[in-house]
Amino acid sequence: MIEKPLSRAMRMIYTGTVFAGIGIISLPSSAQQSSETTPQRVEITGSRLKKFDLQSSSPMVTVTAAEIQANQDITLESFLNTLPQINPAGTSTSNNPGNGGQASIDMRGLGNNRNLVLIDGRRPMVSASNQTIDLNTIPMALIESIEIISGGAAAVYGADAVAGVVNIKLKKRFQGVDIRLGGSQSAKEHDAKEKSVQGVIGGNFADNKGNAVIGFEFAKRDPLTKAKREVSGLATSTTTAWPEGRYAGGSNSPSQAAVDALYASYGYTGAQIPRTDPQSFNSDGSLFYPGKFNSPLDAANFKYPIDQGVNTRFFPDFYSYNFDPVNLLVLPVERRSMMAKADYKLSNGVEFFTRISNTRYSSSTALAPTPITAAIGYRAPGDPVTASQITSAYIVPGKKPNGALIVPVTNPFIPKDLAKLLASRTGDDPNLVGSGATEPFNLTWRTVAAGLRQSDYSNEVTQYLIGAKGDIFNTGWTWEGSMSEGRTKIDQLQLGNINGNKLAEAMAAPDGGASKCAGGINPFGRQTLSAECATYLQVATSLNRVFRQTVGQFFVSGDIMETSAGALGAVLGMESRRFEYTLDPGSASGPIFGFNTQNPSNAKNTFDDYFGELSVPLAKNQAWAKSANLSIAYRNTRSQAKDIQNKLETPTTSANAYALNLDWQPNQDFRARGSYQHSVRAHTFGELFDGGGSAHSFFDPCTTQSVGRTTGANAAKLIALCGSTKSPVVGNTTFVQTPGAQASINIGGNI
Repeated sequence: MIEKPLSRAMRMIYTGTVFAGIGIISLPSSAQQSSETTPQRVEITGSRLKKFDLQSSSPMVTVTAAEIQANQDITLESFLNTLPQINPAGTSTSNNPGNGGQASIDMRGLGNNRNLVLIDGRRPMVSASNQTIDLNTIPMALIESIEIISGGAAAVYGADAVAGVVNIKLKKRFQGVDIRLGGSQSAKEHDAKEKSVQGVIGGNFADNKGNAVIGFEFAKRDPLTKAKREVSGLATSTTTAWPEGRYAGGSNSPSQAAVDALYASYGYTGAQIPRTDPQSFNSDGSLFYPGKFNSPLDAANFKYPIDQGVNTRFFPDFYSYNFDPVNLLVLPVERRSMMAKADYKLSNGVEFFTRISNTRYSSSTALAPTPITAAIGYRAPGDPVTASQITSAYIVPGKKPNGALIVPVTNPFIPKDLAKLLASRTGDDPNLVGSGATEPFNLTWRTVAAGLRQSDYSNEVTQYLIGAKGDIFNTGWTWEGSMSEGRTKIDQLQLGNINGNKLAEAMAAPDGGASKCAGGINPFGRQTLSAECATYLQVATSLNRVFRQTVGQFFVSGDIMETSAGALGAVLGMESRRFEYTLDPGSASGPIFGFNTQNPSNAKNTFDDYFGELSVPLAKNQAWAKSANLSIAYRNTRSQAKDIQNKLETPTTSANAYALNLDWQPNQDFRARGSYQHSVRAHTFGELFDGGGSAHSFFDPCTTQSVGRTTGANAAKLIALCGSTKSPVVGNTTFVQTPGAQASINIGGNI
């Protein structure tokens, strides 16, 4: 998680309304009186029922446009993340993992794909493979209010509303012009500047039967690196990929005698360094011991300047590379968005409405130079291999190891001191050919000399919506139908990736790669890299994503009958959703180190829903209740997914969602509400089709510092379980996990 660099107390905000209310059209007084005296049925988020006095049966917060504008955030989620219902985990300022400048909502910490964003009760265009909505696509000047239901609403809106609903209500019947300028910056450092221009223009036409309004917005945010703030200048986690290189022998480690003799020659007189522990390299060819977290074994024979790339949060307890200073704390964003809406009411009461939106924005993320870790799979020649795996003659046929750099003992850059340790080996790594002193070995590294990793995004989101609504023969029942089409296009350019095949070939070459680029590639110590070798290793990667969405819905609502406690209301409707997703990862589908590898995708999924609601009044002005109401909601969803890329499809499945909500008000001063809801969340593109390689943080419960081992009734059982693995690491009662440990994994879709 990235902390916000600027508290609200530390921001200078300037804002001004340039023109407000220009050309406002006044309605006749008789029309105004009519609208004020005629009671209006209202629809509250969480239900499609319309009542004169309807109140939400789930916890709801309403945010007004004035509150949003007063905050002067250039992204809507920056304001919403201040609310207690919202978990501000990944935002449009998140760099790693990055959202590419997108802004999504994570309600109650259940995940940003487990709550639903609506615009006037209708679905906007999705912007990611988890089918979330990017709030950047909604001009804030056009927002009238936002209603947030933090209870589940899956039975009303669909399974993706498990955690709740954010319903953004746009301005209605707006007349005039309102243009606002805003900006903010750090009051102390005068950086992290934000500026925006927001406007809305609207008016009535056709004798006030119609209204049209357009909102627009331009916003820009400057980048801010972590090095600019003391709180973020040092990484809070560790990495096993260092600019100096890192060797760990594993099952074929050097002898203890060789390790002892080597460090004795350096004048080291501390505790014995275990032969299975990793080693690293000084530029002069000597080795240094990186130390071990929370143990007597500190870093030894380290010869580099402490203020250059060393994470002093941990050093000298143990060495780790400080990768955070070059990372972005705040992402740059430049956004242009437009949304127009219009409605027209016929003399027979039928009202037509439409909405058009287009947003274009760019953003960038920046990360430390590429880590060469065990994120890529290796296969032997002749074995089945995927596009993201490296074929190596050093792999035993049939084995499927993940690896970083596989280096033969013939590599000319191997330092003499390391060669002494390698020569003392007598074990065997079952994944690598050979054994003992002549067996190849694994090395992790970070290609600092090849430059930073940067990802540039260019996004465009477009949606068209048209619909109509009206009364049914003056019966008190109403109907509404709408259809929308949308497309999201995301172009991503990745810089700083390292070609895994070329790096493996250079390591295997007898000359260390000098025949492939000037000077060759030396991963032992902080060595220089020629411009030719940097170009040889680097691979610029272009990824292109396209999402298409079609949504149609129709429903009727009204009162079935009048009872002594009130009207018995109902809603019946259907909704159809069609999604298409294509991903062309370019060279990101190949064996690259750097950003996560991606598999190509071409897929569709469909959802056909039938839903209903029933509002049952139980009592009104009774001795036991001033009012009591029961509402029931039900939705059936039939879904299917097709993987066009791999010619697979799922069978059509059916899932039910239902909800019971009780609202009881015994008197004027007290109200009780309760609900029971059941839902099965629908699958997303990312879960069904996306795949690739990544590295995830993990926590080992066997570490002696885990809460499970130190407290609770089951502490003894956990200690025994850790010991039963017979591992020299997790079974050791003194084992302490290094902070920020990561595991390299390969993932695939579930279809």
